[in-house]
Amino acid sequence: MNFLEKEIEQSIGAHELFRRGQFILVAVSGGLDSMVLLCLLHELSKIHGWKISVAHLNHQLRGRSSDADERFVQKVAAGLKLKFVSERADVKNFAKANHLSIEMAARKLRHEFLARAARKLKIKTIAVAHHADDQVELFFLRLVRGAGTVGLSGMNWKSKSPADVAIQLVRPLLDQPKEVLLKFAQDKKIRFREDASNASLDFQRNRIRHEIVPLLKKLQPALNETVLRTMKIV
Repeated sequence: MNFLEKEIEQSIGAHELFRRGQFILVAVSGGLDSMVLLCLLHELSKIHGWKISVAHLNHQLRGRSSDADERFVQKVAAGLKLKFVSERADVKNFAKANHLSIEMAARKLRHEFLARAARKLKIKTIAVAHHADDQVELFFLRLVRGAGTVGLSGMNWKSKSPADVAIQLVRPLLDQPKEVLLKFAQDKKIRFREDASNASLDFQRNRIRHEIVPLLKKLQPALNETVLRTMKIV
């Protein structure tokens, strides 16, 4: 078993994320993080008997690229012989009609879709690919918005879906840095899709990721470890 597979298996056990033989819906965008999550859970399911299904929401924000993402994830799911469910969402018009940012509109529609997919498949648990770097970015995102201690403590390993409290979100990668996920993908030759919007500075989270965090790392190279420790204390 690969080192990362062992780490994830230990985290799942320590935080009681899944039971043996459990049905799990994995949210897969086609990007690095979710493709690594899918690969890890698929491999570990051979040991723990988990029944995995794959869900993908096409946000229709990048035209043909978004459609290509959907086809890619569907093909991967078929190759692994996993159930696949997808929908398309008009995020731009939804954001405009509801006076939301593109980020917030996409998040709301994504959670609503995942909850619908879970109910359709009679699954109570959704695995999402949030990792340690996401936690650090979220800390600064909430800090500049004036969050209190609950907000600054970040994401939990388990939480209720904001779209359906009967459904649980789990985050098996929460303590893993992005660089570890990338190394795993390279070693295992896991294919994934690059989302060009991740580089756009039009989104607040991306400005934190590409401008604020790198700047702070010049002052404190161990920034991620320091912030994660602070979040645990909080």
